[in-house]
Amino acid sequence: MHVLDFIVQPQLAARLSLAADLHFLHALHRPSRHRSGVLRVYECAGDALVLGRYHFAPRATQGAVHLHRRVSGGRAMPFGAGYVGVSLALPHRAALISDDPLSIAPYQVMNRYVRGILEACKTVNLPVFYPGRDVITVNRRVLGLVSFEVDPEGVLLFEAIIANQRDFSRLPQLLDVADPQGVVKADMLAADGTTCLARELRSSLTTDEVAELLRRGYESQFDVRCEPHALSGLETQAIEAMATHEIDGNRWLLQRTERTELACRASVRSQLGVFDVHLALEQNRFIKDIVFSGDFIANSPGIEQLQQRLRLCPAEWRAIDACASEIFAHPENFILGVGRVHAIADAICKAIPA
Repeated sequence: MHVLDFIVQPQLAARLSLAADLHFLHALHRPSRHRSGVLRVYECAGDALVLGRYHFAPRATQGAVHLHRRVSGGRAMPFGAGYVGVSLALPHRAALISDDPLSIAPYQVMNRYVRGILEACKTVNLPVFYPGRDVITVNRRVLGLVSFEVDPEGVLLFEAIIANQRDFSRLPQLLDVADPQGVVKADMLAADGTTCLARELRSSLTTDEVAELLRRGYESQFDVRCEPHALSGLETQAIEAMATHEIDGNRWLLQRTERTELACRASVRSQLGVFDVHLALEQNRFIKDIVFSGDFIANSPGIEQLQQRLRLCPAEWRAIDACASEIFAHPENFILGVGRVHAIADAICKAIPA
């Protein structure tokens, strides 16, 4: 039986939450024989907007809404008070299913690990459904959003945000305050298309109560035991050091911002929202530099490889497609939410002047 460290953190500072995710990803490069992974349930204070890994961040933000960036890709989401975060860190993407990391395809990862959340909701008689892609719904109204990252060592971080006492229709209000220039593109979810646990259950649950449901859900759905875990002094020091050196000063948030030198741009509709290409050309014949942004879900090493390989690639569809196809032919690499791999070359060519 797998043993997961089970950590519950109400009223957590967002920078420490992100630092905890980064810390446990690193710790699971060398998992101990006592720990198969970490299931962390948390809530952050205040009003917050959390960007996906690949969104461009606005450089100037307003203090009324905290702006953060999570480890995984996907959509921009409301966060903070009234929402519960779930982080499941595992040694590899199939860890609770098989010893073979590649035994499940990337498009199956969210389908597998969302089942613990679905089971948790079913214990309180909620008719939850995972229709695919990145949403959890109740009667076709969005209750939760999911995503995941696989790091260079193959360690998985599955992430979810569950609307507990507030729903996802708050996104436009948060964007208006945190991003008045409209740098972050996002599909808006109307009030009648979203819901929350408090509305469905007609009762408010604390973070601890939601965490207990999730613990039971994951133990029921998988062959795991969730053991309550209090951070040790060394873990706390490591997480605080991570927050100081990797996150403070907006280093993590501003790792992806608009760059004026990438003057050739295109934005295409995707399965999760938008897929944006920003590039510069060398002699109008080669790609000098390129950055992707938007709502897609991908392993960050694969995206870095793709951006690196496309530099000095001939600016024509066949060469671009060959490069992207080669990168994503490797089973450890993936990009979800843009459709077929050929769509990458299609989007890049839209950014190249005729």
